[in-house]
Amino acid sequence: MKRARTFLAAAGLLALGLLSLVRGQAEALPPGPGRDLVLGKCQACHDLQYVVDSKGITRGQWEEVVENMKVMGLQLTPEEEEVLLNYLATYLGPNPPPPQAEDAEAAEPRSGEALYATFCASCHGPEGRGQANLFPPLRENPALQDPRYPVLVLLYGLEGPIAVGDQTYQGIMPSFGHLSDEEIAALVNYLRTAFAGVKEEVGPEAVAALRQSPLSPAEVLKKRP
Repeated sequence: MKRARTFLAAAGLLALGLLSLVRGQAEALPPGPGRDLVLGKCQACHDLQYVVDSKGITRGQWEEVVENMKVMGLQLTPEEEEVLLNYLATYLGPNPPPPQAEDAEAAEPRSGEALYATFCASCHGPEGRGQANLFPPLRENPALQDPRYPVLVLLYGLEGPIAVGDQTYQGIMPSFGHLSDEEIAALVNYLRTAFAGVKEEVGPEAVAALRQSPLSPAEVLKKRP
């Protein structure tokens, strides 16, 4: 109960606008159905450590947490909410199953469109139009013309004000470096094709090369074309 109250108090602080820096702690979440949804929905606004530190609370307490997040702007369909709660209650609940290694070979490759729906659409919108004052539009965003820049943003995140058209955005973009090179390439290719009309593709080898020179989110911003 003490942990639950601590987490809910932290959620209240977040509701007042005290957002923590995202550190991309995807490896701390155990594998299981719904893990990607937690990564995509939760770390867009706050550090995943809040989620990890609250492991052991009941499903009812997780429901309270999710309701608080919805008040703060978390967007979930009823189906997504059920998947999210099932994951949290099962793998971060009082009686989680024994840890199991992820079977990378058994997982089918996900399309760029599917990856966008999981990790990006909640902030940038299903049609890539963004959210005013918070998240920039991806549709017709000139930064997508550069094949390297969106890869860097996905690998290392982005922090600082950016201007798109006559609008400036202050949102924090988390890192999605936990995705494989193939997944990041597929996602970037979808973004560039669907929203910028670029047919030239980025290969996983290009993503792997950019992983070799880590950048801070502020350094990524400086490379914005």
